[in-house]
Amino acid sequence: MDDLPDEIVQCILAWTTPASTVALGQTSWRYWAITNSPLLWRLYCLNHFIYWGNCHRFQQKLNLPVSQVDWKGLYKRRHLVDIAVTDILESVLATQTGRIEKVHKIVSFGYDAKDTLMRHAQIGSDHEDYLARRNAILGCLHRTIAILEWSRLKKGEEVPLEIAIGAFDMFTLETGTGDLEDISYKLDNIVSVIKADCGTISELTPRQKAVKVAEYLRQKNLTGIDTRSEYYNVEHNFLGIALGLNAHPCGFPFHVHVILRPETGYDMDDKRLENGEPEAPMYMDPFRSAQEISIADLESQLNFLGALTLSHSTFLRESLTSEIVLRCGKNILNSVTQSPGFSDTSLDIASVEYAALWASVLFADSATMERPRTGPAQGLRHYLPSLMEHFATNFPFDVYLIDKFLVPLFSSLPEYDHLRESIHVMKTGDEIPKQIQRRGPDHSNVKYRVGQIFRHRRLGLLVEDKSARYVAEENIESVVDISQISPQFLKSLGRYFKRWDPRTRMFVSNIRDEYPDD
Repeated sequence: MDDLPDEIVQCILAWTTPASTVALGQTSWRYWAITNSPLLWRLYCLNHFIYWGNCHRFQQKLNLPVSQVDWKGLYKRRHLVDIAVTDILESVLATQTGRIEKVHKIVSFGYDAKDTLMRHAQIGSDHEDYLARRNAILGCLHRTIAILEWSRLKKGEEVPLEIAIGAFDMFTLETGTGDLEDISYKLDNIVSVIKADCGTISELTPRQKAVKVAEYLRQKNLTGIDTRSEYYNVEHNFLGIALGLNAHPCGFPFHVHVILRPETGYDMDDKRLENGEPEAPMYMDPFRSAQEISIADLESQLNFLGALTLSHSTFLRESLTSEIVLRCGKNILNSVTQSPGFSDTSLDIASVEYAALWASVLFADSATMERPRTGPAQGLRHYLPSLMEHFATNFPFDVYLIDKFLVPLFSSLPEYDHLRESIHVMKTGDEIPKQIQRRGPDHSNVKYRVGQIFRHRRLGLLVEDKSARYVAEENIESVVDISQISPQFLKSLGRYFKRWDPRTRMFVSNIRDEYPDD
């Protein structure tokens, strides 16, 4: 390599690992200069890390001249985070003691930990502990990101509607890929396609633009409504696009509409208004039609609903983002309890319901339409038992989320002290080494072992109905093929098992520090 020009050496280094580059830089002054090129380390940052915490202002750095950013130092900081997260993760997998605090340390790295967690979550099934490595930490990070956005919204900070609604998706990301920003990117792409398909859209009046957008959404089946599905199906997606339009959701009963307002001093047809003439809004329901809905039709529907405790103006105004989040949460809960085919969805039902419960509790004070007389305390208390049950059963690593975002909501209510005590007990218990439970000779006659999966011998059923019941030994048989196990059930096993062993046809225990004989 000594005979190669510096530029060629840098091109070669672009295909090597950063560790090899650092090692080469220690061999001579010439290679030290070549390997410290800001452009090279900028490339390493782009190639080795996808997700960056806001503290780095990574996108802004990309727009700066390359020499103005310490790219090598930035890569070094991310590399050290990668090492720290991996070390803590290995400790989590090695013992049950202190897992809550260790997971909290990983999650405290924020987005900087996501690349590392994704790498571990996507390892192959030939790895010694692939089930445990894929388990809960990445989900805890995603939920933290979502609840942080909802917390900002609750404090009155400006959170875009697509981010606030997209936070629900963060609870259910299956592979770890995807992020809140992806939603904005997809909307931007749709806007670009609409502009390309209708080159004159910028010349249209606001009313014509709104109709054109609604027509496009319906033609491309982007309205999120499938007439063959239940209205509350959680796989529906709300999509709003603003092409220079002042568009907002409208909290109409049973079905969200869109309200559009013209620029000040103009109407929706771009005609200047006379002094004092009101600016009439435009209402649309792109889910059902690409045409405008008159306010008279909407008022007629409200009258048909009968006596209402709130005035028509309450239902015809622009909805706050917090109200839309609460409404989505309630719709999801309705899906879980009312849709008979909900269990067929590919989504993790526990995660879906958990997201809806969080939204319903955090934004209970936004429920002005549902509870005009009772106040937010009743909403908090109504959803608390279900939320805490999901937390304790399925999401125990969320202790710090409960402590930081849920407990303060009850500071003036009787439940506050009990919640504080419960959090303290969980944290304290997690730090105590597990008591070893041995299998004595009395258990030698038991036919089946921990790690086996059973199904009913005659009915062929393999279910979990959350009930405690006994089945006669002669009525069950062991499942010998992992393909017979549902993916959602398999995903949840990482909390207790490392992997499936095809030789023994059993799952290998991940809690042998407590049960060494299993």
